[in-house]
Amino acid sequence: MATQESQKEVQISFRTTPENRRLARIEAAKLNMSLNEWIKSLVEAELETSPQETKSS
Repeated sequence: MATQESQKEVQISFRTTPENRRLARIEAAKLNMSLNEWIKSLVEAELETSPQETKSS
C-alpha cells in the first residue's frame, strides 16, 4: 500500500517594518530565492523540527 502525504497550501499575512522586509529580502537573495519562497522554507523547516502536537482525526 502506498503512503500518500497530504499537502495544504496556506496564506500567511503579517505586518513588518520596511527595514525588516529589506533585511529579509537580502537573506532570501543570498539563497537565490524570492521572499515568499524563503519564508515558506523557514516555515517548512520549523514544522519538520517541531514536535507534532495536533492529532488528525
